[in-house]
Amino acid sequence: MIAVATRERDIDRLTTELDSLGLAIQTVAAPSDERRVALVAVPKESSGERLAVELRSRGMLAVSRPDGGARLAAWQRDTAPVTIADRITVSAAWSEHHRHHAPGLIELGHGGFGSGHHPTTRLIIEELVERVRLGGRVLDVGCGSGVLALSALALGASHAVAVDLKPEAVSAAERNADLNDLAGLDATLEPLGAIPGPFDVVVANIARAGIVELARVLVAQVAAGGCLAVSGISPRQCDQVAGFLRPLTELRRRSEGEWAVMVLQK
Repeated sequence: MIAVATRERDIDRLTTELDSLGLAIQTVAAPSDERRVALVAVPKESSGERLAVELRSRGMLAVSRPDGGARLAAWQRDTAPVTIADRITVSAAWSEHHRHHAPGLIELGHGGFGSGHHPTTRLIIEELVERVRLGGRVLDVGCGSGVLALSALALGASHAVAVDLKPEAVSAAERNADLNDLAGLDATLEPLGAIPGPFDVVVANIARAGIVELARVLVAQVAAGGCLAVSGISPRQCDQVAGFLRPLTELRRRSEGEWAVMVLQK
């Protein structure tokens, strides 16, 4: 099976593309007012990913989907929308789950880390809900899918810069901004120190080693009175990481299981 995220107005185009591959829509789900998810049967489940890749090369939001059993149940769990702090909802674009009236809906396409399910993503979005101000500037370091930068824009930031070392992450962040009609995102491969700052809020959901390596530049990118939120670290690593981020002053740390977030202010 293949799941293809589309819109009502694009169903005819999808039907034409599928017909050229000898495929046809089996059913269409309507998980929100705008979103349609077309389920497409394939000759063999093992051919689903190959055909999904072909559809993605044609500009479609297509992924291979299990046909049934425990694998489908796991798929349904993994693609369930996540609502964070009653302000932001993150969902895979091809999720079949209901999301009518979901607050601050952000849909994500293929590529880039960050689906909203990982504790570090949720912890930082909770901090963004509290700290992003209307018209503020936000820097997302190690952006992955761009979910943090996009959340900041949805919360009222006027400008968000998403930076990553991986070209596929930068491309995913750009595609996701377009998918959600969110203006104000700049995604870049530029070195962190070359990005014009400073920013009202800087977020870095990267491992301890990355935070330590970039500590000096991270601190420099925080505006006076602004804050830095870091995650991808364990609770026991917080004291060490805070030491590298001086002279920022720690405001708060929270943890969920083996993951922690720290917020520091300039």
